[in-house]
Amino acid sequence: MENNLVITINELYLLKNKKIDCICNKILKKMSFKSSKDLSNLKELCYWLYIYGYTTELKNLYSVIFSLSFVGNWDIWVPVESILALIYYITSNEINAQSDAQVALKKIMQAEVSNTDIAKRCDGSLLKEYEDKVQQYTAIGKKTILKNWLCYEMEELLLIYALGGSDKYPLKIIEKKVEDIKKQLQMM
Repeated sequence: MENNLVITINELYLLKNKKIDCICNKILKKMSFKSSKDLSNLKELCYWLYIYGYTTELKNLYSVIFSLSFVGNWDIWVPVESILALIYYITSNEINAQSDAQVALKKIMQAEVSNTDIAKRCDGSLLKEYEDKVQQYTAIGKKTILKNWLCYEMEELLLIYALGGSDKYPLKIIEKKVEDIKKQLQMM
């Protein structure tokens, strides 16, 4: 698995994207699938590949992501869950990628979170804080911090999307918000 990751990461340097290169450097320097920091770097790579439109390159990482499983450690699982939500979002509406969407959703559900917790999450229990922070940092113009909060907001929206949305956050509204955030991040 790690050899496959190294090969895929090395291919990403061909994109000649400074942001992607920086993240690749972090991953190649040290990557442990038992480290939440290292998995967060992998998550960051996946999200920026998506934001910049490198979906083919992102697809090359699916097998690595799909090989990871929930083993009871939430610190390690949260970045993986976030990547799986991204994969679900990308693949759920592609006819040729339904099996990838199903694998991603099945992996997300491995954590066996209660239906009550899922409902709270889908109603925005964490998202409200992210939305507030985005408004706060937009108002004061701190772009670096704003970029981080926009990423957190996108991650949470995609998890809500993967979990089926809610009355408060229907899938079509999430799709619009995600695309708006993606455009905003591309310009930063």
